Amino acid sequence: MRFVVVISILVSFHSFGQYTPLQSQYLFNSIALNPAATGSEDVMSIVGTFRAQWVGFPGAPTTQALTAHAPLKDMNSALGVQLVCDQIGVDKRTAINGLYSYKFRFANSNLRLGISGGVNLVQSNYADLEVFTEGDEQISSNSPVGVLPNFGVGAYYRAEKHFLSFSIPTLLGHRFENNHFRSYNDLKNYNFLFGGGYEFHLKNEMVLKPSTLLKFRMNNRPQFDINAQLQLNSMFEVGLSYRTEEAIIGLFEAKITDQFHVMYSFGMPVSELAKYTFGSHELSIKYNFLYKSNTQSPRFSGW
Repeated sequence: MRFVVVISILVSFHSFGQYTPLQSQYLFNSIALNPAATGSEDVMSIVGTFRAQWVGFPGAPTTQALTAHAPLKDMNSALGVQLVCDQIGVDKRTAINGLYSYKFRFANSNLRLGISGGVNLVQSNYADLEVFTEGDEQISSNSPVGVLPNFGVGAYYRAEKHFLSFSIPTLLGHRFENNHFRSYNDLKNYNFLFGGGYEFHLKNEMVLKPSTLLKFRMNNRPQFDINAQLQLNSMFEVGLSYRTEEAIIGLFEAKITDQFHVMYSFGMPVSELAKYTFGSHELSIKYNFLYKSNTQSPRFSGW
């Protein structure tokens, strides 16, 4: 039974040629899902993330990501770079993207429009598979390395106590045909991400931040993340997230200093998967350079 569950899950991922790497800590690092968030820290910011999904499953997804972004001198334009390495079963992908956003300022809010562009290096290591019959040439050798372009777009509106977010993180998909990887563009395979949240100030420095994220793809059932973050004080923040039909996720952030933050999340499936895994774990470290406490942007960071 466990073998059947594993195979069905990995096959579904393999067929999902255009997908957004699953991360829970977009709540603390909005650039993970939206290029328009580039420069949103108003200082140079570097974030490193490691995620192990469904620990205990052979071939379960893992993700490592490194992002650096900063506003330019005019404080309206921002540039960034993002490196993401994913492995799902025998499939490996390394994405290298450049990020750009421009901020339009209003009286008490701002709107950022952003784009991303870069290349994906993809390969399937079929030689790592355990097979029961010898001599299958396709399985006994690895696929060639595919070098494929990709692009993303997004918009990010932020005010003092609320935010709205929209993005399509990847516009191009890829498929393996005739021993070659090929790019394709199909509106039906776009992943549309819509998000929003609000900030409620409570007593004793406590702040409640409910938010939601809708993931929509044509011909697929939409998925919601329903989130609640609670800022306990200036140093600690906790959160709880429910991903419909998939997982419950707990989150924790410690602001060691104004510049150095550590984030951890733990997710547990709410499906049959829970019997076969020790959950999903994600750890991120963020460092903000040249921190300024008197920033000109609205204070609600959103995600």
